[in-house]
Amino acid sequence: MRKIQPHLGFLPLLGCLGLLPSCTATAGREHRGNTSSASNSNGLGPSGTGTGAGGGTGVAGMGVGGSGTAVVVPPGAVVGPTMLRRLTNIEYRNTVQSLLGSARAPADALSVDSLTNGFDNFSASLTVPPAAGTAYAALAASVAMNTFTAPACAAPMTETECAQSFIGSFGKRAFRRPLTPDEIIVYTGLYTDQRTRGDHRAGLRQVVQTMLQSPHLLYRFELGSPNSGAQRTLSSYEVATQLAFMLTASTPDDTLLAAADGNALATPTQIEQQARRLLSLPQAKASIQRFLLGFADTLGLGLLSKDAAVYPVYTSQLRSAMEQETARFVDAVVWEGDGSYSSLLTAPYSYVNSDLASFYGITDPGQGVALVKTTLKPSERMGLLTQASVLAAHSKPGESSPVKRGVFVRVGLLCQPLPAPPAIVPKLPTPQPNLTTRERFAQHSTDGACSGCHRLIDPIGFGFENFDGVGQFRATESSKPVDASGAITGTLDMDGPFTGAIELSNKLAMSQEAKECLALRAYGWAFGRSDADGERSVVNSMVAPLAANGLDIRELMVAITRSDNLLFRSFR
Repeated sequence: MRKIQPHLGFLPLLGCLGLLPSCTATAGREHRGNTSSASNSNGLGPSGTGTGAGGGTGVAGMGVGGSGTAVVVPPGAVVGPTMLRRLTNIEYRNTVQSLLGSARAPADALSVDSLTNGFDNFSASLTVPPAAGTAYAALAASVAMNTFTAPACAAPMTETECAQSFIGSFGKRAFRRPLTPDEIIVYTGLYTDQRTRGDHRAGLRQVVQTMLQSPHLLYRFELGSPNSGAQRTLSSYEVATQLAFMLTASTPDDTLLAAADGNALATPTQIEQQARRLLSLPQAKASIQRFLLGFADTLGLGLLSKDAAVYPVYTSQLRSAMEQETARFVDAVVWEGDGSYSSLLTAPYSYVNSDLASFYGITDPGQGVALVKTTLKPSERMGLLTQASVLAAHSKPGESSPVKRGVFVRVGLLCQPLPAPPAIVPKLPTPQPNLTTRERFAQHSTDGACSGCHRLIDPIGFGFENFDGVGQFRATESSKPVDASGAITGTLDMDGPFTGAIELSNKLAMSQEAKECLALRAYGWAFGRSDADGERSVVNSMVAPLAANGLDIRELMVAITRSDNLLFRSFR
């Protein structure tokens, strides 16, 4: 098939991509976390084979017309900026799979998506590497030739009429809106041009190949039309696109597009009805799972290396089991349990295979590599924070890290920004056989350049010291008993001493501040930006009616879809 020619009226892909920094720079200006590469950006995330109780992906009361906890989001909230958001690799692959009706998403190589604050969908991080255009073109050509099946042209329609019908229907699903008359003319010309060199099917394949690398597919347009002042009202198709990618990580389905056609996405009630329907679909399971893995900052675990001399037990096989455990666990809490944030932190069970059972020091469930629902040692582990994936992700290659773990709680779970570090950060003493990690970190409390920040971090991180750098439980270190006593200050409802990660998890599970932080991070994830601090009041209003029951994560997602950000943008 031929390359796209400029005279056909298409904006060359790389030329368009070069404009994007100016389009997306308004989102996510204030990054409190680091940006890194995600290891599993080319897949849907780890999924374990479970043999425990439960199953299915529906949510009680979450279908069309379903009734969950009533959430009233006040109008007039601050709305985010207009933006042009590139699809993540997962969103792009899912979209291609949906458009072509294939059994699985394409596996062709794409540039790895970066992580910001643990998530891979923030617009400011979705930059376009130089090789991106080549990768998209190669994938589009591959699936158009090897996966796409051209529909037959039935009489009495001519092949050109069939092609125009296909262009209109396929293009609407690909671009998530009806094509303009000019676009139909251009794509018909593209079909005709290729048809003269081959046949009807070759012409349709060229149309598909071109659409799969079009900026109108690769980017989510959230621009709207002028309303009053700087505010802009999003179109029904832009609203449908937001809903679909937030809750299913894929393009809108036919039901959602039909709602957009009928302008039935214009009110919070209409949007909520579609949100509940989408949450009842199997695709929602993977999308919410990925949010929670990002919230736990474990999406990059596949690239996490450790010092093999210190941790020989940390093999690629064990690392994979850690990933799968956390993915299966969050699925169980959200879709098979009560779906609450509190349960996420306090559940007394997890899903382990033979490798993890040995690593955790519990009875082997006897199912080999399959994950089995298993009760944990109550004195050692409970909920998300004591899982090996989370602990290993917040450690150094050859040792535990009270700093990384303290920052994870302070910033990631409480949404409290930290002061900037000093210009010159003193180095800690290297690990020594006669000193525990806690003893070496005592320098932070005595060094004036460090103490201002580390008094907020280290006392929290010390509470995790019963776990080494790969998350294995330890009662001693350097032939001394581990001191896992900790303390937390500067919070609204958690201040005070604690001992160990289990007690800390219980404090977090009961904390209103922690629940509001989860909601704030979910809100930022939903809209692909990190500058949500100005919207804390509206986010907190979503949490208020849900907090007493532990904060149902599914109902939180519904509440977010009722916010003004689903309908409006501000032009900045």
